[in-house]
Amino acid sequence: MTRSDASDFVEGKAYADWKKSREAELKLQAGIAERLNGVIRACGSIVKSVQAITGR
Repeated sequence: MTRSDASDFVEGKAYADWKKSREAELKLQAGIAERLNGVIRACGSIVKSVQAITGR
């Protein structure tokens, strides 16, 4: 593939659409990871609370 072919490909609509789609997918995955992290933190807080109540 020549440099001009590669340049045309990167500047094309299909590549721009793919890039937007990929960015949206990564943003969705990051959101899921953030929510999971919140659940893990909440579980840690529950464990600390139970330990404080039971004295363990």
